[in-house]
Amino acid sequence: MKKPVLLAKILGPLVLVALVIGFGALQVLYKEFVDDQRLSILRLAATNAELIDSVAQYNFKNDPSHNKETAFEATLSQVHAAFNNISTLEAAGELLIVRREGDYINILVHQETKMKSEEHPERIAVTHPYAQPMLAGLAGRSDTNWVKDIHGHEVLMAFAPSPNLGVAVLVEIPKNSLLAPFVSTSIALIVIGATAIGIATAFTYSQTAFVINNAINSRQNLKQALEEVSKARSMLEHALNSTSEGFALFDREDRLVICNDVYRQIYKSHADAIVPGATLEEILRVGLSRQAFPDAIGVEEIWLADRMEAHRQDRSKLEQQVGDRWLLISEQRTKDGGTVGVRTDITELKRKERELRDSEKKFRDFTVTASDWVWETDTQHRIAYTNMQKIEEVNLDLSTLIGRRRDEFTAEDIDTAKWRKHYQTLDDHEPFKNFQYQVAMEDNAIRTLAVSGVPIFDDYGTFLGYRGTGRDITDFIENRERFRVAFESVTVGIIFADENGMIEGFNPEAEKIFGYQADEISGQNVSILMPDPDHTNHDRYIKNYLGGRDPQIIGIGREVKGKRKDGNIFPMNLGIAEMNVQGRRHFIASITDLTVEHALEHQLRRSQKMEAIGQLTGGVAHDFNNLLGIIIGNLDLARRQIDDISPVTKFIGKAMTAADRGAILTRRLLNFSRQAPEENAAIIVNDVLCDLQELIGKSITSSIAVHLELAEDILPVHLNQGDFEDAMINLAVNARDAMPDGGQLTIATKLITVIDGLQNVVQRVPPGTYVELAISDNGIGMSSDIGDQIFQPFFTTKERGKGTGLGLAMVYGFVKRAGGYISVYSEIGIGTTFRIYLPVAKDENETLLEQIANIEAEPSHGTETVLIVDDEPELAEIAAEVLAEYGYSTLLANSGKQALELLENHPETTILFTDVIMPGGMNGMELGDKAREMRPDLAVLTCSGFTADVLQKRAADKPVYPLISKPYNNKELAIAIRNTLDQAVLS
Repeated sequence: MKKPVLLAKILGPLVLVALVIGFGALQVLYKEFVDDQRLSILRLAATNAELIDSVAQYNFKNDPSHNKETAFEATLSQVHAAFNNISTLEAAGELLIVRREGDYINILVHQETKMKSEEHPERIAVTHPYAQPMLAGLAGRSDTNWVKDIHGHEVLMAFAPSPNLGVAVLVEIPKNSLLAPFVSTSIALIVIGATAIGIATAFTYSQTAFVINNAINSRQNLKQALEEVSKARSMLEHALNSTSEGFALFDREDRLVICNDVYRQIYKSHADAIVPGATLEEILRVGLSRQAFPDAIGVEEIWLADRMEAHRQDRSKLEQQVGDRWLLISEQRTKDGGTVGVRTDITELKRKERELRDSEKKFRDFTVTASDWVWETDTQHRIAYTNMQKIEEVNLDLSTLIGRRRDEFTAEDIDTAKWRKHYQTLDDHEPFKNFQYQVAMEDNAIRTLAVSGVPIFDDYGTFLGYRGTGRDITDFIENRERFRVAFESVTVGIIFADENGMIEGFNPEAEKIFGYQADEISGQNVSILMPDPDHTNHDRYIKNYLGGRDPQIIGIGREVKGKRKDGNIFPMNLGIAEMNVQGRRHFIASITDLTVEHALEHQLRRSQKMEAIGQLTGGVAHDFNNLLGIIIGNLDLARRQIDDISPVTKFIGKAMTAADRGAILTRRLLNFSRQAPEENAAIIVNDVLCDLQELIGKSITSSIAVHLELAEDILPVHLNQGDFEDAMINLAVNARDAMPDGGQLTIATKLITVIDGLQNVVQRVPPGTYVELAISDNGIGMSSDIGDQIFQPFFTTKERGKGTGLGLAMVYGFVKRAGGYISVYSEIGIGTTFRIYLPVAKDENETLLEQIANIEAEPSHGTETVLIVDDEPELAEIAAEVLAEYGYSTLLANSGKQALELLENHPETTILFTDVIMPGGMNGMELGDKAREMRPDLAVLTCSGFTADVLQKRAADKPVYPLISKPYNNKELAIAIRNTLDQAVLS
């Protein structure tokens, strides 16, 4: 047998075990490091939250105007100024102060590191995953979470509440920045491990060569070789199992950014000086003043100069004594000019080295405790000698093994091909390697042993038995199984490939992504998973990388195209890592399918486009509303000036009817753009469905008949009418797509009462009185699998580009907002029925009758003075004429500024009647606030058909004034003025 082959067979398991142990140590180190970082940034967030909360409490208490908004702005200004002066926050990650307003979270303060290249948006929707920790902080909780930020980067975020200010403080660190110190430590450990392996390899090789050259005739020489191997392995295990490292990160100005508790414990004599913002030199000088460094006593300045010179190098290592402990200090510069430092306690290693040098006996004792042992068998393959001791794992009485064959004390079935082949090898007097079998210990624990041996012959060629080594590999097998489970269960596609690009491993997630089974893809080139031109150029990519011309592909995630088994091309995120095993390069690729993410981005762009269309629609409807107001007002005034028997009355009535239809049209446009005043009200769904029937018919093809079956005893329900109309249109369009060849759409209503104990009969609806809407079609139907998913956002059965998957999700959202329930029943080939259960409004039927009576009654007259503000002079003049008929005195203004001047000069003014949307920088709500500051007893009534986001942006502590929708008729205006005045008197 050639020496290199024998050496590889001996060292293979040793190196593999050492690597597994090393990876296990790094995993433990990683968890402890991340936990320390979590605690550190959580403390930072909580400390800043408490500080801001204290400032807010002081400002609220000492604000002379007692205006919370003013105190809030003052506190926010102080926080801005403080953060601009505190540079140490830059290295801790990003610090944000957020506040919720409606469906968005506003980022009020944003302090970020200098390395940050991407900007935060000023607002974040509450539905975005990035907003979840913010919502938790605003809800009063403190914790840390992993989350993807608005750019898709994974960050560790800590959050804490500031209840007095109504905000939350968050600190986030990108995962890449967080792991930088850990990566440096890993590199250091790998270098140490590689050095130890090299020493072990060289030493073992020399001893093995000696044994081979002398025909393996001396057992003592074999023991000595094994002792040397054990020494090398012990050094390796000692280096890899050391987990007491201290970590510290300094910025480019050499100021401390963050360190862990181990680092402070190492320098416990001057731990009070180890604070964020302190420089390394300042920390060392405090330690020198307290004599923390024995070898610096008497030569402090020289020692400090040497230490700082080593610290400023790009990469340095040195040993340092701190008190009675020895440290290995490894430091490395980061890309931004900072320094990552690792402190490893090597006190025990120093002691071991001294003991090994001083005592050959201790060296032999250490060898006895190693996991390897030697053994000999006789010509009948019975154990003649073994030095396997009773160590922690191998709890076995050696005397029971002497004189017995392995198949006589194994704990497994020996009537197998494995055992028959093993004894055939022994009978043929051939060497064997790594024969594995199980043995029951005295405590009944099952351990797996691996033995290797060579036959022994005397000078005459007579077979004397076998001699070899053994090892307990139970832990190795268990670790290998853990790796297998992790490889198969991770939710990211993992692919192993050799340096030629041949696939060696393919986990289940990769199977799902690409459509290949692991056994059919193994051994093929990874280029099979790439479309052109990457497929064609892949071998050149590998060649360039191996030649050192393209090193940037390692460790960098990037978006590329992948190719599935069925030929479909899809976007994916690809990250590649490299490892070296026994001198051969291997590559590990992590794959994330980005198909869903791209679909969401596309949907977002479409939503933004629809929002722009809505804004345009709202603007047009606003101007049209003002024109309708002028038309309706003048027609109403004209009708009052002529007799009812006049023939002109008929023409005015027709014109009024047309204007009312125009008003209905503008309201629908504003409902579409979501810029009409959105208020829930008690409505009769039958009335809405009758008005909507024509629009539904136009939304579907003429080959589909629309039939209404409306019960007469329907009670009011409390909901937003615009949302209800949108839901009906979405269901009608959905039914149209299910009836490509025509059919019938039936919308039925009825009143039902669900009794306690019988709610499961009606789709598990809780007890109560409901209006049931059944929307049925006789289309193609759908399967139960599809029915279970139809309300999920972005789920669609339509072809790409023909459906958004949001229609039924919007219907579901409307039903839930209305406090109702929805179900679906479908039979393939028969049709589909959606049932919506809306709770009857409490006492709303009585309120509705009162409102109808009020509308029909003649408005009451008044003598008060009304200040009318509208940027349309004609509308203001019409309103003045109408109110004058009812006895009111009026003042006219066309802007907020002019209105305030009139209010100051006319103290007799009792009520302000203003449009919400006006040019000039002051809207109607703001005008009302300023007017009420001048006259707290002033009544305010607003009007608009287009409020944009004025109401949505209204602060919670600001009043929302009564609103009358444009266009209004003269009677509605008179009633609204009278009701507002009467309500002001009552309050």
